[in-house]
Amino acid sequence: MDYTTKNTPLRQRLQIPDNAKHVLIFSESSHWDPDWMYTSEAYYERFVRHNLDVALDALESEPRRVYSIECMFFLRMYWDRCPEQRDRVRALINEGRLRLTSSGVTTADTLLPSAEAILRDLLIGQEWLRANGLNQEPKLAYFTDSFGCSSALPSLLNAAGFDRTAITRVDGMYFMGCDLESGKHFPRPGSSAELLLKKERSLDFVWRDRNGAELLTHWNAYTYGQGDMLAFRGLTRVYLVGIYWPTRSERLVARRIREYVTQLQPHSRTPYMFCPIGFDFVEPIPDLVGLLDRYNRNTYPETGVWAVLAGLDDYLTLIEDYRDNLPVLELDPNPYWTGFYTARPALKRRCHDLVDDLLLAERMSLLPDNQGAEQTITEELQDAWWRAAVSNHHDFITGTSPDEVVEEEQIPWLEEAATITHAIIERLSPAQSEPAVRAVHQTVPVWQRENGAVKVQTPYYLIELDENGGGAIANLHRADTGESLLTGVSNELIGYQETGGLWRMGHEFWGGKWEEQGPGQVINRLQVQELDGGLEISGITELGGEAIQRALWLRNDSPLIRCRVEGRAAVGQTVTVRVCTDISTDQLMMDTPGGVIVRPERRIYTPTFWPLQHFVYIADTQRPQGLILLQMLPGAVSYRRGAYVEWVALRNATREKMFGFITIPGNPAIGHEREAYALDYALMFTPGGDWPQADLPSLINSMADNPWDTSNHLTLHHLTAAAPTVDRSDIWITAVKPAARGEGIIVRLYALAVLDAPVSITWYGRDIREAFLCDARERDFQPLPVKNGSVSLRMPGVLATVRLLF
Repeated sequence: MDYTTKNTPLRQRLQIPDNAKHVLIFSESSHWDPDWMYTSEAYYERFVRHNLDVALDALESEPRRVYSIECMFFLRMYWDRCPEQRDRVRALINEGRLRLTSSGVTTADTLLPSAEAILRDLLIGQEWLRANGLNQEPKLAYFTDSFGCSSALPSLLNAAGFDRTAITRVDGMYFMGCDLESGKHFPRPGSSAELLLKKERSLDFVWRDRNGAELLTHWNAYTYGQGDMLAFRGLTRVYLVGIYWPTRSERLVARRIREYVTQLQPHSRTPYMFCPIGFDFVEPIPDLVGLLDRYNRNTYPETGVWAVLAGLDDYLTLIEDYRDNLPVLELDPNPYWTGFYTARPALKRRCHDLVDDLLLAERMSLLPDNQGAEQTITEELQDAWWRAAVSNHHDFITGTSPDEVVEEEQIPWLEEAATITHAIIERLSPAQSEPAVRAVHQTVPVWQRENGAVKVQTPYYLIELDENGGGAIANLHRADTGESLLTGVSNELIGYQETGGLWRMGHEFWGGKWEEQGPGQVINRLQVQELDGGLEISGITELGGEAIQRALWLRNDSPLIRCRVEGRAAVGQTVTVRVCTDISTDQLMMDTPGGVIVRPERRIYTPTFWPLQHFVYIADTQRPQGLILLQMLPGAVSYRRGAYVEWVALRNATREKMFGFITIPGNPAIGHEREAYALDYALMFTPGGDWPQADLPSLINSMADNPWDTSNHLTLHHLTAAAPTVDRSDIWITAVKPAARGEGIIVRLYALAVLDAPVSITWYGRDIREAFLCDARERDFQPLPVKNGSVSLRMPGVLATVRLLF
């Protein structure tokens, strides 16, 4: 399709002829995982230092060359270890020739970290750049190899000042080396890949999320290393296999370009096509600009396709002129793979606990008794925050690195950072800040043992548990109406034998196995204790030779049925919790970093396990009944309409294998869960209807009041929660911190949905003099009105960052 070309200054700078109606944009980078198959030290010494040396030389010898860096982790390592190169690096970055495709410390996963962890990642990298006189502030955030993305990515990135992105792995796509079946089976029906390739026929689109936030987006449908073999023969240049040899012949380069155009042109709604060069740790292509110049001189007159080297941000700027031609889509690019949602659960807990502790330490530094300590504490926390940001990486928090990397680098990093942070929290804690004593109520739920069952009555439920059921609920009724809420034994542990691994569950790929083994063997009679105004019911179940402890916690003042599953899955097993319910709906509402998403019962996989941050809500479409599942940490949930809801409690699948013995090249890591893990969750039955937007923040917050937590963090969180405050219960204050950029205190607000009324911020005991709305990179947008010491604002989306001056 021909389009009227627009002779923008950028087009002229790239020396694209006025009459070139079809332009293939190559963009060269190298995808550098900080610690995937090897440690960061090994990667740096084997690949990164050499590749950056080569890139700097190439940029200086080819004035029109551009080379991109995806994140700050290895750039900082190079900067620290090669001080003699700093002037070269600074000059090339400030000239825009060494191009940054994000300000992040890593290329983060955006499904498992909290929204605050992701925003902080983008801030920390930007602040490192500023501190070293590197003046790029990207508007682009490139998620090269993340295994799906948050459906609210537009809200997350807009909140940090980004308005464009590119992604690769979306649900239903074909990826060579990862999918060992015919490409004819792709894209999968009903997937995002099918939507973009077959229905919209566009790799470029405006991504508009449920909150109304937008990103100009490109999808790398043919991988993020599509152009790697431009001047090479062989299989691939990826270091894991590396079968290739250079062939710079004019004929080969022309053939490669023709192949790329054949793939891309049918899905282009503009004159431009994008071809990324940059699989994992590949070297820069020698004399790349010269190769393309030769092609343009000799072959462009025949093909009408001009080839040019530029940045991904240049490509997105060029297609911006054609925004009206692009589809506007509310995309949920999941599930790509689902095993990583719950692989290595103990590692995931460490990642989240570190961020929570860092946020607590920042708040504590602002308590009146610690006045004047803010700057010192901020400096002392810097290294720990850097480690926390690194843990967002899509091969770190996901648990997809092999055992040796996890045990030699990832866990030690987290433990060192946690030690630093805990010491600071202890130093900042008020004298004698003992663990919180929960209010002891006059009555605990009424209970009795009768006919082999434990029966409990609360103001909300009548609950019956088989004494020899390990913690499974045999019957559950509403206390007021007697209505039965379950259709079978529930809160049951279900074991699955599978041949999945760290990335994928066993039913996700051809030749995989996912077989239900049924409930485990109960090995003790239920124990009942009255504690702190509540009732704890506990038991032990054995699955696959592993003893798993289970507990329920019931109180008269809460409609939550709180539960814990603690232990370790047997090797090659996944353990789920199942609740049998005849609630019938075609919609599951759950949260994701940056907002809320409504998902179908099934997509691509049967069963479909969806990623959730803290909750999932289902409501019957025909009668007033609903169910909320709450979790303290991210997890994976599936639903079978009218039958049950099921979520992963424990997982220990070691490596993807087809037919029990064939390994998958794209999933090479082997991993074992060596630690016990405790999953804390809660159930609440509701009258159904619309999702309880106003109630969910308080319900999620109540999960922090964990009856099984013996630390003093609950006391400290209560202590710091009083300053500042907001006048709405449907907004969280997720961070209160000294400003990294500029003056004052930064306050981050987060809501699950866009609010239609203003919010006021008050800091009791301190008079707010001025306030500014800014982004998560702490760049001011506009002043905010201050009246009687309170700040009033309308949330610009689900996230807002406010600077307070006193």
